[in-house]
Amino acid sequence: MPKQGFKGYVALFLLFALYACTPQKAPSTIAFQGSTTGVYSVQLRQANGTFVVVDTLEIKGDDIFEIGFDTTRMVSFLPISGELPVVHAVIGPNTSQLRVSADGFISGDQENNWLGEQRKMQLDLLAFIDSLDHIRATYQDSSTFKGLQALDTCFYDYAEKYRKRVVDSLTLRPDLLSNMMLVYHRIGQNPVVDYVIDRSLFLSVRSSLEEKYPGSDDVAAFGMWVDEFEESYQFSLRVQEAAQKFIPGHPFPEFTLQTPEGGLIHLPKLGLKNDVVVVWASWCNVCRAELSNYARNHSLEGWTLLSIDGLPQQRSPLGEWYEAIQQDQLATARNLSDLAGQRSKIIETLGVAELPLYFKVEDGIITKRVSNIADLGL
Repeated sequence: MPKQGFKGYVALFLLFALYACTPQKAPSTIAFQGSTTGVYSVQLRQANGTFVVVDTLEIKGDDIFEIGFDTTRMVSFLPISGELPVVHAVIGPNTSQLRVSADGFISGDQENNWLGEQRKMQLDLLAFIDSLDHIRATYQDSSTFKGLQALDTCFYDYAEKYRKRVVDSLTLRPDLLSNMMLVYHRIGQNPVVDYVIDRSLFLSVRSSLEEKYPGSDDVAAFGMWVDEFEESYQFSLRVQEAAQKFIPGHPFPEFTLQTPEGGLIHLPKLGLKNDVVVVWASWCNVCRAELSNYARNHSLEGWTLLSIDGLPQQRSPLGEWYEAIQQDQLATARNLSDLAGQRSKIIETLGVAELPLYFKVEDGIITKRVSNIADLGL
């Protein structure tokens, strides 16, 4: 028989009683199996996506705790001491008995079984990637190793099956609260579910969760994520549209942007007479190499450099922008930015998909839109 974690039981039970335990139903139990000891921070997600710490939970080994809710909540157990695994659980008035294995896999009902399976999928993926990297590392001259292509094929096949498992859950059971965790799944740098590709699934999950759990803070947080994804999606559509619009033959658009010294400069529509406009950033190595090389041998008079420096890419965008201007001898050009980074109106207005980007503007009309200085034909 597992021993009763009495101290943790009392604290947690009294805590969650504040969340109106249903008197007719017995509280849920959650058993932490294994001998590992430590302390958890028990957290609930708020409607704005942030977490609130509601208690701490001491684990002494093979502890069983009682939890009561009258609404279904996502509860996160985050270790603050000891070698405890991160655990997420879905607990509501109909939750009965949950178990957390010594390896951190939760189970007990459909919601929590899926959370446990997600954790296993993530750990298995990391182990698989490590094994492929280990094989690659055994070859000193990998350029002649034909097996590298086979390794890549294995990885892509694995990634596709991983994605299919995730998409199947979103499609077949969009009402599972545990699906919220899928926004965190990544394979390398890429999300497993991509809003641009899977927009209809995100919207379906949001609708199903809002119908099943009206007023839920967890669902409100998910809705906030979807709103942010949708904003980014619509932004990308505007960028694509602008990329098709601002090509040779079209008037260069107007801008009001700031100088490195903090002043505002207005570039009116049809206001540029014989100018080169460059979209760049201080963190873009290719941009800086081309511009600094040109500046060493040519005047930048009549050049306007539009920087997309800004948050969240940079800790000090103004300082890094100004430093790059001085180091690369770009001060004789007109330097402007809104320091808005990935949300810069420069990107949105001109349809910037990659850097650097060069425009030749004559009498207000774009005559060239190219990706390197040589193609400007100066």
